[in-house]
Amino acid sequence: MHRLLMLALCLMTAFSAGQSHAQNNQFTVIFRNDCNRQIQTAINYRDLSGNWITNGWYLLDPGETATVAFTTNRIYYMYGESIAPVNSRIYWRGAVRHFHIRGSSHTYGFRQRTMDMNNWGRWTERFTCN
Repeated sequence: MHRLLMLALCLMTAFSAGQSHAQNNQFTVIFRNDCNRQIQTAINYRDLSGNWITNGWYLLDPGETATVAFTTNRIYYMYGESIAPVNSRIYWRGAVRHFHIRGSSHTYGFRQRTMDMNNWGRWTERFTCN
């Protein structure tokens, strides 16, 4: 019984060390709506298999967050826009990279973002109205 307990503890320690190491070598990208309007967002990033993919739309109410990507690459591209009122819409966009977002026939200009490789873990992109 004692040997089984020791073996179980060793396996648990090895498993948690492996998990911790994997999480230390990747980013979890989170979008947070810090605007007082509802927004929709999209991301283009390199997934954990090395493929560049575009995901959207993430509909976020004021104060809401969404986990949008897991990546080991420090660069990703983001796009966002407020929903209403249409005549005073706010955009978070760029002019260099353009991607299609699911459900739309248009291409959108995405803004490049670069994460700090010394700070693996959670990375939050905040969308503010100002």
